[in-house]
Amino acid sequence: MRAPISFIYRNVVFGAGPEDAWGVYRLATRSYAGLSTAAKIELLSLLASLAYGLEADFTLLRVARSWDIDAYAAGVATAVDARHVRADALSAHLQRQRDVLADRTSHTPEVYLSVRLTSERTSGRWQPDALRTLARNLGVRDARAISRRHLHEIESEQTKVYERILDYVDCEPAATHELQWLIERAFCRALADPHADEAFHPQALVIDEAGNDGPRYQPLEVDLLRLHDSPINVEPRGLRVESEHGDSHQAFLCLGALPELTTFPGRGAELLFAPLEALEFPVDAAFSARHVRNPDAIRLVRRRIMDADNIYAEESTGYHGPSSSAAERPQTVRELEDYLQGGDRPPLLRASLSLCVSAPDAEERERRVERLRREFGSIKLHRPIGEQLPLFISQLPGQRAAVSHYDDYLTVEQFGAMVPIATHAVGATVGPYIGHTLSGARQPVLFDPTEAPRHSRAPATLLAGTLGSGKTLCMELIMYQAFLAGSTICDIDPKGDHALERLPGVSEHLEVIELAPDARFEGMLDPLRIAPDATREDLACNFLLGILPEPIPPEWQTEVRLAVQSALANGSRSCGDVVAELHRGQQSARDAGRALDVHAASGLARLGFAAAEAPILEAGAQPVTSLRIRNLTLPLPGTPRIELTEDERIGRAILHLLAVYALRLTSQDRRRHSVLGFDEAWVLLSDSSGRALVDRISRLGRAQNVTPLLATQVIGDVDELESLIGAAFCFGVESEREARGALRLLRLDDDDEALVQRLLSFRRGRCLMRDFEGRVSPVQIDLLYPELLRVLDTRPDAAGEHDQPNAALDAPPTDA
Repeated sequence: MRAPISFIYRNVVFGAGPEDAWGVYRLATRSYAGLSTAAKIELLSLLASLAYGLEADFTLLRVARSWDIDAYAAGVATAVDARHVRADALSAHLQRQRDVLADRTSHTPEVYLSVRLTSERTSGRWQPDALRTLARNLGVRDARAISRRHLHEIESEQTKVYERILDYVDCEPAATHELQWLIERAFCRALADPHADEAFHPQALVIDEAGNDGPRYQPLEVDLLRLHDSPINVEPRGLRVESEHGDSHQAFLCLGALPELTTFPGRGAELLFAPLEALEFPVDAAFSARHVRNPDAIRLVRRRIMDADNIYAEESTGYHGPSSSAAERPQTVRELEDYLQGGDRPPLLRASLSLCVSAPDAEERERRVERLRREFGSIKLHRPIGEQLPLFISQLPGQRAAVSHYDDYLTVEQFGAMVPIATHAVGATVGPYIGHTLSGARQPVLFDPTEAPRHSRAPATLLAGTLGSGKTLCMELIMYQAFLAGSTICDIDPKGDHALERLPGVSEHLEVIELAPDARFEGMLDPLRIAPDATREDLACNFLLGILPEPIPPEWQTEVRLAVQSALANGSRSCGDVVAELHRGQQSARDAGRALDVHAASGLARLGFAAAEAPILEAGAQPVTSLRIRNLTLPLPGTPRIELTEDERIGRAILHLLAVYALRLTSQDRRRHSVLGFDEAWVLLSDSSGRALVDRISRLGRAQNVTPLLATQVIGDVDELESLIGAAFCFGVESEREARGALRLLRLDDDDEALVQRLLSFRRGRCLMRDFEGRVSPVQIDLLYPELLRVLDTRPDAAGEHDQPNAALDAPPTDA
């Protein structure tokens, strides 16, 4: 058998010889599952325009690359703070993760586009003279030799193709070692990923021959032949490849006829995304297309019109009349003719789609073939007998479709609707593992809380969901892994159910402050002491008015602000001085001061009133600070302020102060990243003053290297929140109204009933995640090993449940 690839030069693959040149490009994938309908249609349009604009034959390979656990661990090591990293604890944590992940098969898709290149030599604008052609045909001149002029022509053409592709999708010319990987992996599918040698560059001999084309180069066959050094045993409906990693059992299937009508977006159209991503094992796909110019396409369709009319006429003369398909076919073909005669004169694609199923043994291969067929539903998958080796070759870069029996004529829109570059990708490129996508491939999801401050994005991260949905576990997991990487942590725990102190390596670096209405904590949260100069006045006014019952007379509001301004002008740093200033004022001021005296003396409100001469208890001496409040009373979400009890008003006001105090603790050293965890954050998000505080926390966090984590049961005003939040985890909710609000926050279609029902059903750590890049995908938060879950789980019955060795927050992705 002739070698399918004769030479590789940079990103150009030469097939049968110098005239069969293909430029190979790695296309950037797009996170698709979380796109709105309008965005999905836009992606279809871009891919259709790409197929239209290439004006050349092309082959698209969608292949699976195994997730590299070693590369993951190395990536985490590069993202830590070398000055403060808890190296031993982090190493132990990563090893526990590796032990679990080593038994899982996770893979991510990569997409490579091969485009047939034409030069002056191959396009007919320039032809070698008759003597040169005769010499080649007689064997005097080696047909495999490539002239320098031809290489320059090919290089110029591939640059033009590259720029054309960039008009529609992001891409990069494939590196030589990536082409090596594509070839070698074909021989060891389902066994291992070959090691790519970045120094791999096929060599050629220089034939010392003078001529108009300059020196000629003859490729050294050994460089490419060693990539194919695995015997292939051809079976009737499969292959057995003897690789150095073992025997790879492979089967190739071809897509049958497509349905006449499909709905986009939808599984029936997204043939290079939805069925493949639903599988728990990797399947390679090759879409091969020959460009049919518009005039040729019109002639072809007109012949089909004649055939359709003849079939209809013949069946009409029968006893039962024409069948429904015969009656509809003439109209369908005429609609295609109208499409081709449109203003943009689109081409057709003579295309085929082949799929490769691989497994370590024949029995498993057959099981996977049947599983793949079920995913494609009513679309038949053919498994050609005797054509398995040609189909194997067609899934190498720079190859045409080898089996023409399954070709079909498709529009460029049908190709775009297959969305071959779509994935479920979400999360950071480098960072700690927090879960996996809810797809068959279970692509790992990483989250790096330092990403937003480093790239000047809004760092605030929202974790929203009903009780027991998993948001608190997710927040504690992020904080724990940030601590191991060297960040400082400040955890606001109003309910007292967080368990950071029970995590490995945390207790000796933890400071717990149980705030209570005791004398030693009095004034610890005084806004005139903890707030920066720019916001001190507003924070003090909001606190003092916040603990007063509604309705508050307008004159009281004025007097309180005047008293705060006067105290600040006198250099005071105590709300007690503000109350004293009110007592020295007019009657309305004295009335306001008397009311504040009453409420300031009650319970937790004392935390906000410092005596002028009293020292303040400072916190933040340890890398992890847990701020807890005894007997804090919070209202039910959505309770109007006028209906709040005194304890509820004070609880809300104290939490506002606590957020400012925590930001003060975490922003002391800008060189060191900090995480601010705030449970019950709906208290801040439910009113304008709280949202203004969140806005300030987010802006200062970006400048001062702080990532706020806001956990809330209620999302609140979505329009107000959208500009404040950089990343979001939307867990399960209780009502359709909350689900639609969550979808708007994620910039998805809030009228998508399937997504609404999905959010209503999410529990046990399932969520829709939006990362700092704006990508959205369904995700399963995964703590990986049971000990970690047993420590962090807040449910009363969790201890007994998680004694079972297989118990975990993770669950099989049944709703992929």
